Amino acid sequence: MSRPYFLGILFFGGIWGLGEATLGDALYRAGIPYASVPLTAIGFVVLTLARVYFPHPGTATLIASFALLYKFLNAPFFACHLLGIVLMGVCYDVFFNVLRMKTAWLAAALATYANYAAFALMITYVARYPHWVQGGAGKILEHIGFGGSLAALACALLVPLSLGLGRRLQSVVPTPFAWRISLVPTAVASLTAGLWVLGIAAGVLHHAPRT
Repeated sequence: MSRPYFLGILFFGGIWGLGEATLGDALYRAGIPYASVPLTAIGFVVLTLARVYFPHPGTATLIASFALLYKFLNAPFFACHLLGIVLMGVCYDVFFNVLRMKTAWLAAALATYANYAAFALMITYVARYPHWVQGGAGKILEHIGFGGSLAALACALLVPLSLGLGRRLQSVVPTPFAWRISLVPTAVASLTAGLWVLGIAAGVLHHAPRT
């Protein structure tokens, strides 16, 4: 793993993880219905920007793993939320970085539906969370059919826009993750370091035993 690639993974994983730990935690605490919809859209936007610079199979899953770690450090532990993050990365990887579908909006919609279906089936029949088990097939179909459709529509709209934005950024700044002393790479490296220093410090405080 090259140093620019590792810095990029940390950068995008930290940005996504920060969104999950702040906005995601706020939405779930407030009991907002279908809170996973905006979080899925944010995750796919981050992964799309990352793909412009790192179009390699496995990259989305790796970024999702670091986003998962960031959220774990900075928010109350809910295994279902962490499962949802890693499945987003895996499903994005399958449709964009393995199958390499050319039509971005269609790939985004299919990846979203796959993510929602995989999550609902795993949380119900593998993890067997009581809330999901009690809801049965009806809850699964509602999650995929309604929540999944909302998220698929959002991602189908936002992913092509993010792809265009990412390509414009790349044309202006082709190497923001290079390890050298210049304005943009230094700013990116500093922001990444700051994200993770703050995240780890907050995680230590959050998980420290209380007396």
